Amino acid sequence: MFSIFYIFIDFVNTCLHLFGSKNLDLVFVSFSENDYFIQERLDSFHVRIQERCKMENLAILQEFLTDSQKSLFQESSFGPYLDMQPFKVPLQTIHSLLMYRVGSRYEEEICFKINDTFLRFSLEEFAVVTGLDGWGDKFNVDFNPKVTPRLVKKYFPKQSAVTNADSKHFLVDHTLEDDDDAVKLANIFFVDSILIPTRGRSIPSYLWYLGDDESSFSLYPWARVCFDETLKSLKSAFQGNLNTGYELCGFPASLLIFALECLPGLAAVTASKVGDEMPKILNWKVKKYQPHLSTLLSNGFSKSVSS
Repeated sequence: MFSIFYIFIDFVNTCLHLFGSKNLDLVFVSFSENDYFIQERLDSFHVRIQERCKMENLAILQEFLTDSQKSLFQESSFGPYLDMQPFKVPLQTIHSLLMYRVGSRYEEEICFKINDTFLRFSLEEFAVVTGLDGWGDKFNVDFNPKVTPRLVKKYFPKQSAVTNADSKHFLVDHTLEDDDDAVKLANIFFVDSILIPTRGRSIPSYLWYLGDDESSFSLYPWARVCFDETLKSLKSAFQGNLNTGYELCGFPASLLIFALECLPGLAAVTASKVGDEMPKILNWKVKKYQPHLSTLLSNGFSKSVSS
């Protein structure tokens, strides 16, 4: 169950009211618990938003892996994701939710206030949503940067560096008989496409070495690293020059699923619930066509919050 705290205070201007103003500038405030991060003037829904997390790339893995390889892949905490229907992360929905951000007591959480209800998204909620393993401290991966990783040398012999696009094209065009290597390539692609994506740059060398070492890969704190990257990105939204927009890094889909579980109004207009399992991310089918901003604001954040 998610942590939901009720705040018995009155406030004059809710974000819903503020969204009614058009063609106004964005104002930042020094905010504390129960205060909205953005106040008085909003034009941010015209801001360009980008994301690195490509949930739609799940379809690539589902097609690439054979049945025997899928069985091996499903032995890890990444396994349940093979059963998901791929979807494109609805950026406007996440963006709208971020407009309800308020201050929080602890560094490792981000909080929202909707209809006088206080929602917390922390390590606990992230774990329930994603089902990922690995909450220990991040450790360094030993490798020689002058040596080409085995998987790169074997499957990308003409390249010294491999981008996510290169990896995607390989998975689309090939089927491997080597089950172990197929799962290793799938793990690397999953991490670099969905959990901790890199945009346009080469897949990090440490990930090739880590992915080729089954023991180290299984011990790596994927949940901790992914959560830290996601939280850092969510908290940095709206900062800097908004004329150039902002980018969501890490795994913002986790916040989306958290919101769907807590906000029945939002779920009604953006997704369909298809199960009641763990992790929670398996229970939702996100609609291909997302509602207009006005629908999100009038329906998505207007109904009572689930506990």
